Amino acid sequence: MNTIAMSVMFLRLEILIVSVGFCSGQSLTPDQAVERYLTASRNRQPECSDRAFAVQIDASLSKLKKEGSMSGVKMMSRTGQAVYSGLQFSGDKLVKTAVIARFLAKEAKPSDRSAGTDVTRRNYSIVYDRTSPYNDLSAYVFRVKPVRKRKGLFKGELWLDANTADPLRLWGDLVKSPSIFVRQFRFVQDYQRLGDCSQPLRLLLTVDTRIVGEVEMAVWLHPVDNQSATDVITETRSQ
Repeated sequence: MNTIAMSVMFLRLEILIVSVGFCSGQSLTPDQAVERYLTASRNRQPECSDRAFAVQIDASLSKLKKEGSMSGVKMMSRTGQAVYSGLQFSGDKLVKTAVIARFLAKEAKPSDRSAGTDVTRRNYSIVYDRTSPYNDLSAYVFRVKPVRKRKGLFKGELWLDANTADPLRLWGDLVKSPSIFVRQFRFVQDYQRLGDCSQPLRLLLTVDTRIVGEVEMAVWLHPVDNQSATDVITETRSQ
């Protein structure tokens, strides 16, 4: 093989290697992804909270065979406080008062970042476990374990987009029960990308209680513009 032919062959090989690298889409290593995520979590931008969502909440008490649903609008202020409006409920009253109402009351409180429960190196051991598919994306999956047992901390997994380090899923079991009436508390939080911000899409809660058995709740959030949110609230008030 002459020199020109060999040069052409190596050039084609280099182009093939570069092309494969670009097609893989995984421009970050697991370490880079988790560090980018932690940095973004520390530097939350105010505009990522100034949004409106159509909210749907479904809850059930399986042991008592009771269930209910609530829909409306959730407004997130720049201070991180949630305000619910235009709420409509259908189903068993016990589910409304004992499950959904308590959840909304807790949501309405401003987030307290001083509580020390955020996913940080100080609070958790974060170890890369595997790469897994997630809704046509490639996700880095990290095992998350608290460095000490404390209320509000959990043991579970953090899923990050392998290309952007955006959060895709966070799930786990609380390591300390929030109440003597609760045996186990599990959550699954899925995220959606809105502009330059990652926002919650779906929250699943499963709580094993000592009195009424298992409580399940699913919260769905879909972005709407401010005018649409106002229309929903106005329509509900006129009914």
